[in-house]
Amino acid sequence: MEEAEIINRIKKGETALFSEIIKLYKGVVFGHCLSFLRNRQDAEDVCQEVFVSVFNNLKKFRGDSKLGTWIYRITVNSCKNRLKQMQRLRSRMAEENYSPNEEEEINAMVNNIKEKEENEPDNLFVSKEIRAAVFKRIGELTEEQRQVIILRDVDGLPYDVIGKVLKLSVSAVKSKLFRARENLREKLEKDKIL
Repeated sequence: MEEAEIINRIKKGETALFSEIIKLYKGVVFGHCLSFLRNRQDAEDVCQEVFVSVFNNLKKFRGDSKLGTWIYRITVNSCKNRLKQMQRLRSRMAEENYSPNEEEEINAMVNNIKEKEENEPDNLFVSKEIRAAVFKRIGELTEEQRQVIILRDVDGLPYDVIGKVLKLSVSAVKSKLFRARENLREKLEKDKIL
């Protein structure tokens, strides 16, 4: 069955067909969430939130872009929202008086978001230490630069898809990616990784 037909039938009330959309996109959505959030549990939670949002908003989907691009945009926004929640949690922690042990536990929980799962196959980096250092430095980039690096260099998306997801022209994506890579390179040179 064609994707457009599945969407139309879901819009007409055949909601059980939504499982087909989940089957098609769950791997991609989860992979992106994991790359962005660095924590399996958070990635699973956000992945579930993405599909709830897709289901709730499918009637608004006009078909101006591919369904995958629309779902990817929802995924990026959901990941950004989760990171903002974690930043707010850190801010609240700083304002409240926690015992050193409580603060250490909460910091460990928050930092798990940025850590890569040890068992994830990743051929981009030679060792766990280098991979951890690179992702730490990616986390220090601006949100916009972090997004474009993850979408292109981690997830391997083409420029036109990144443009649609971030609502930018292809030339703007290339420009932002160039600046992001330069900033990342400078940080890694300071760490003597490059």
